[in-house]
Amino acid sequence: MSDKHINRLFEALTPNTEHKEKMFQNLLVQSQNENKKQREFTPVKRWRPAILCAILIGCLTSTALAAAYMGLDEAFLKFLKPLNQEQAQYLSNGAYVINKQVENENGTLTIKQAIGDSNTTYILMDFTAPKGTVLNAAGYRFEVPHITYDGAGRDKFSRSYGFKVLDDGNPNDNKISLIMSIGTDNSIAGKTFDFSVENLQAINPLTKNFETVIPGYWGTMLKLDFKDTSSLYQIDQDITLYGYKAVLKTISISPISITLKTGSNYLKEIFNYTLSLEKKVGKDESGHFPITINYKDGTSNLLNGSINMDFIEGEMITTYSFGNVINDKEITSVVFFDKEFPIKD
Repeated sequence: MSDKHINRLFEALTPNTEHKEKMFQNLLVQSQNENKKQREFTPVKRWRPAILCAILIGCLTSTALAAAYMGLDEAFLKFLKPLNQEQAQYLSNGAYVINKQVENENGTLTIKQAIGDSNTTYILMDFTAPKGTVLNAAGYRFEVPHITYDGAGRDKFSRSYGFKVLDDGNPNDNKISLIMSIGTDNSIAGKTFDFSVENLQAINPLTKNFETVIPGYWGTMLKLDFKDTSSLYQIDQDITLYGYKAVLKTISISPISITLKTGSNYLKEIFNYTLSLEKKVGKDESGHFPITINYKDGTSNLLNGSINMDFIEGEMITTYSFGNVINDKEITSVVFFDKEFPIKD
């Protein structure tokens, strides 16, 4: 979808003020008509304002609850680039509205929405610097992102972070929009965390290194109550990774990413072998575990992903995030190390 189509889609999914006022006016007219019919019954008349109030409160509560899941931010739509309106609605139903602000003298962090699957979570946020500051670098990130289950720091589950700056249409003001990506071993949907970021950094155009431009700490308790959009496929088949025995346990697929979980007693040997390849060809280990995704229309897609190896548990988790969302229902099979695994709905 182009940005023009996404703008139209966003308008279609979002009720405007006129629609809201019409709904409210209809409620009032309906209540007034019922009042006229029931005037001869004193008890009903006495309770009518209370009933109307309860109806309105119920409507407002339902609207707020629906908004927490149905209102996918326009910036998220442009980042995800859904293929069609049906997929956009599907993603909207899984998104969770946060709208939480954390501020100090150096700036305000607004955490807006979250969406994710079994192993990848995206958080949409805005950062606003003090007036007079211009945030127009090509790239930004926070130096120290941190997310844990409890204040003591136990249950650290996150294994990778990333930041992407979005085009907000105003490159020379004091505000930027960011997507924070979090890679985890398991889904974090529905959980509450201690969340914090430190030191906004910008990329230096000359050195290509990130440097701190706004120091500071922004932290809060954060609930990520998005809906997991992934489907889990149990595989449990033997495979061979660079000559070493392994078992492909599961494949998890969503419109956002695909994750493979592999078990092996030879992970250290596999890891050392990829390091030797890296020295020869100059690639990191993620480039040594590619997958091919085959689709119903006969096309295919070759992907490299991020790798996490747990030598103690003997488990390797490989996550491949898509540039734009895909139609996961069109996937027919996944090829991993020359072995094809059919994907059936």
